[in-house]
Amino acid sequence: MNKLSGLTQNPMTYFMIAIFGIMLYVASTYPAEARFMPFVVGIPALLLCFLQLFLDLRATDAKTRDDRNEMEKAEARVSQMTGRQMEFEAADIAPAFTVSENPTAVVRSRELLIWGYLLLFIGGILVFGFYVSVPVFLLVYLYKEARFKLARAALFSVIGSGIMLGALTWGLKLQLHSGFVTSILLEKL
Repeated sequence: MNKLSGLTQNPMTYFMIAIFGIMLYVASTYPAEARFMPFVVGIPALLLCFLQLFLDLRATDAKTRDDRNEMEKAEARVSQMTGRQMEFEAADIAPAFTVSENPTAVVRSRELLIWGYLLLFIGGILVFGFYVSVPVFLLVYLYKEARFKLARAALFSVIGSGIMLGALTWGLKLQLHSGFVTSILLEKL
């Protein structure tokens, strides 16, 4: 494994760097008030992408060193046993085990589940608004997918939605969608 394989390990990272780089370039042409939000999102995201590239490269180097050290140790043991200098060449071999599940079906079912959650979350925001949908979504996701106990899921749901909604409403001074049904119910009260 050479150094370049660490850089080509995750093409999605390069894709995201391109997206955020273009976003920042386009945002730099905006007036100061308009470019604030793209910069707030784009600069940390771009830095995180570069961090991911660095971590991929570092992990590849560590794996290469570990593989080389194991190979050298094995060569030394065999050389000592045979009394001759031995050099091994590593071949890429198939894994010693097989997965009984169909990985394509597993991935497809996970993707459908995530799309279902996303669409239900967006629908919940449109119908009931952010203030109802965010805590309910977090509670359901933490309970069903993360397998938290109900009390722990409820606690993290309240804390997480409080932080997120507080940051959006008070920190960024955004007016969040209150939902069609929630608006009608609040008008009648």
